[in-house]
Amino acid sequence: MMRIGIVGVGQVGETLGCIWARAGHEVAFGSRDSVKAAATVKGLAGAHAMTQEQAVAFGDVVLWTPRGVMPADPNLLAGKIVLDPNNREPDPGRNYASPRPNGLSYAERLQAAAPQARVVKVFNTIVMRVLRETPERLAASGTQVLLASDDGEAKTVAAGLAADAGLGAVDLGGLDASWLAEAMADAFRQGMRTSPAEWRQALVFADLTDRPN
Repeated sequence: MMRIGIVGVGQVGETLGCIWARAGHEVAFGSRDSVKAAATVKGLAGAHAMTQEQAVAFGDVVLWTPRGVMPADPNLLAGKIVLDPNNREPDPGRNYASPRPNGLSYAERLQAAAPQARVVKVFNTIVMRVLRETPERLAASGTQVLLASDDGEAKTVAAGLAADAGLGAVDLGGLDASWLAEAMADAFRQGMRTSPAEWRQALVFADLTDRPN
């Protein structure tokens, strides 16, 4: 089992952190809102409420959810496996970015800001409400996430944490491929935004609807 620090207790941090705690990992939920962190860990074995800085120090693996926010002290991430699940914001017209982003991806920016971290792009292409399904049902559906990193061992760890949620993993290659994961998330979210409600439902749950509970 692993020690995992969650930086940011929003939908992504809370959802994945709870899954990992239930899978038997020691999880620290780090938030600037101590009340929210305490509420998240209530009744959850192996979970701890901390500040963001304490959660980073606690984890051998760190889930970094603040979008576009770089660490104030990059040395705190030195040697740690850092999972980046972030995607770009839509433009003012609520449309998502073009397939090939300008400049570095979020994961590459995080790696540049914390050069001794072991950054993995992962979990940015999975809709969090899908993870409310049981891991067994998700595994049976063949649902997958995408991985990109220059560190092979870190990718193996990330794939194992994905498996705890019932997710398979597709290796895109090095961290320079992380833009592809972000672009795929943009295309998916654009389709979700512009398609009728029935199609949105089908896009998210197509592989799950005809499977037994």
